[in-house]
Amino acid sequence: MDFNMKKLASDAGIFFTRAVQFTEEKFGQAEKTELDAHFENLLARADSTKNWTEKILRQTEVLLQPNPSARVEEFLYEKLDRKVPSRVTNGELLAQYMADAASELGPTTPYDRISLCHPGWSAVARSRLTATSASRVRAILLPQPPK
Repeated sequence: MDFNMKKLASDAGIFFTRAVQFTEEKFGQAEKTELDAHFENLLARADSTKNWTEKILRQTEVLLQPNPSARVEEFLYEKLDRKVPSRVTNGELLAQYMADAASELGPTTPYDRISLCHPGWSAVARSRLTATSASRVRAILLPQPPK
């Protein structure tokens, strides 16, 4: 591995120069660098896309990882002959995030053409997904096996 002291010094100098400029802009001691309006719009869209992607990724991880406490809770309700309280499932929440991302980011993004397929989703999730996604998200749901 080559250690280039000149490049390190140059990069450090650039970093400190930009830090000083940013600080002076924040304190009003220097004129803020004006960016093109189109570039500002692109920055806002990139931030929004990043936030939705991270949110969908986190919810996908939650959906794919088993939750032992939820299984224990369902088991206890079943043994006590009680009805499990209705709440939004992880799959329904993921579907809602995807639909919200599609509506916020618009028809020109890949989020507008999301296909969802999960055999274990309840009828509530399917109806919410199809109602929400009529114009934005195309949902592909597998048929449920008879119980």
